[in-house]
Amino acid sequence: MQNKIKKFLLENGAGQVGFCRLEKENPFGLSYAVSFTIPLSDAIVDGIDAEPTHTYFHHYRTVNTLIDNLSLRAGLMIGKQGYRYVPVAASQSVNGLQGIFSHKYAAYLSGLGYIGRSGLFVSSEAGPRVRLGTILTDFPFERENAPIEFGCGECRACVNACPAMAISGEDWRPGDEREKIIDAKACSDHMKKAYQHIGRGVVCGICMKVCPKGNCDKTHSLHKER
Repeated sequence: MQNKIKKFLLENGAGQVGFCRLEKENPFGLSYAVSFTIPLSDAIVDGIDAEPTHTYFHHYRTVNTLIDNLSLRAGLMIGKQGYRYVPVAASQSVNGLQGIFSHKYAAYLSGLGYIGRSGLFVSSEAGPRVRLGTILTDFPFERENAPIEFGCGECRACVNACPAMAISGEDWRPGDEREKIIDAKACSDHMKKAYQHIGRGVVCGICMKVCPKGNCDKTHSLHKER
């Protein structure tokens, strides 16, 4: 089943797939998770400058739809084997500025990357230029990769670029609350005020665009050399 789930997700657009046993309780009492990334378009993310673009907002929503579709279909595969599953919504706030379950937490435990100084999940393959999907289950999946330690080093690109000044600059460590590294309310308030004309103020993406872990500058320089 683990191989089937991984193959299905990779063949349908996922960039990375991981599995983990959860270390904290969740509202559904399920102890395992499947985590996967969907890479975002570099061409679209590179278009973000002083504000997000309409194209990025559309891309963001479209990728979320794909994540929800893949999570449900993979969950149905698990369900057919007699196990319980919950596809976690790609983007949904149910408790103020938080979701029902943290995609970043499952992705970190699955060894797909780490949580960066910006509060974004930084994939080991695509940097922060990903969206995350999670399926909670009681199927006893085995973790294939160990969690990756914090890797931002001395970089403060996101801290300096954040128009809401919402990023504290502190390093994230397992067990830390989100509030240690980012003021989610300041971020949300700025988006609603400054970008109401783009996606009703629900997206920004500036910290994601400037992060060097996205490898855009490296990719572009390689293209120029060729």
